[in-house]
Amino acid sequence: MNTAHGYAVIDTETTGILTGWHHRIAEIAVVHVDPRGTITDEWVTLVNPDRDLGPQAIHGIRAADARQAPRFEHIVGDLVERLSGRVVVAHNWTFDAMHLRAEFGRLGIDTPFEPDAGLCTMGAAGRARLSSGRSLIDCCAAAGLADRSWHTALDDARGAGDLLRFLLRHAPEAVRVTDAQLHATRWPWPHLDRRRTPVVHRTAIGHVEPHFLARLVERMPRDGEPAVDAYYAMLDDALLDRQISATEGDALVQIAHDLGLHKNEVMALHLSYLRDLAREAWADQIVTDEERNDLLTVAILLALDPAVVETILDDERDAVTGAAPGQERKVGGLVLRPGDKVVLTGNMKRDRADIAAEAAAAGVRVTGSVSKQTRVLAAADPDSMSGKAKRARECGVPVVSEGAFLQALARLIG
Repeated sequence: MNTAHGYAVIDTETTGILTGWHHRIAEIAVVHVDPRGTITDEWVTLVNPDRDLGPQAIHGIRAADARQAPRFEHIVGDLVERLSGRVVVAHNWTFDAMHLRAEFGRLGIDTPFEPDAGLCTMGAAGRARLSSGRSLIDCCAAAGLADRSWHTALDDARGAGDLLRFLLRHAPEAVRVTDAQLHATRWPWPHLDRRRTPVVHRTAIGHVEPHFLARLVERMPRDGEPAVDAYYAMLDDALLDRQISATEGDALVQIAHDLGLHKNEVMALHLSYLRDLAREAWADQIVTDEERNDLLTVAILLALDPAVVETILDDERDAVTGAAPGQERKVGGLVLRPGDKVVLTGNMKRDRADIAAEAAAAGVRVTGSVSKQTRVLAAADPDSMSGKAKRARECGVPVVSEGAFLQALARLIG
């Protein structure tokens, strides 16, 4: 059979298994392999699924990266160009075909991606009696192929491409191209715009994101005082879990721009904010190690020199005479109280039912939807794009990490 144009080996990372549950593609890679089995080209991009990313512990995709990625409709023309005229290949083709059909279907585009239209290296490895295991890792190991960073779309596609080459050389009958697969290579795709959309890759391990302050311009101070309450309120929400997510960093930059704040003014506000926290720490006449460490954490998050913490604590020691009765302590971040309503989103490390039961025992109610009465949304990834996270941001409800929420719950339980 004619495979003059070669193969397009595909791998997708998705937000979940079932398209019927509205799971989406979050990363896709296409590796070109010539008829002899040599890899000749590769392409990969993250895809913004416009929803929660699902099993992040498995695929390792950060919402901070995915939210910057193109949507599927923006890459569809580029993708079709890489698939046209080639035999499509995937390890567990049925899975990838299902998600590709769903994504194209959302755009009203028919595809040839039926279960028999692609060459499945998992099935081929079984026919070649290569391995007792079905996974790509097992099959590649049985073939003596190189280990890779599995569960990333590009390395999984590379691995499947290597496996295809091995099978072409050692078990060609197992990968013989069928009429259905050749029919798919001649599919009459509609005219689609080849946008050459810039791809977005995963953030490299060890990469340090620039501080959000780096996006603010440095100018001379203005005459008069700007209105800064909105910035302080945003800072309160962002620092509840003692981390500033990429989404929160974007929001702080945007509100600084909206208020006309320049970088030097924002730095002054951060210093004033830290001074307020130090004053509250002294409210009971004692600054504990935990409170001191908390101030150091905030200083680092706000791009302040940690050494300034001790100076500010010394300055503020005599500024207060004691805490007012019932005064709320902001130091330490998120504080939960009996009666608070909270919402959970994302695939958390702990079972949600266990978290909800523990919260209920402490008098905190875990609800299924976000409203303006919600105290916080606890997210597996604070940059989550889930519907709940979007609603929380619309309502001004803080989005905090799972760890920060559990710590606050533990403090409430005592």
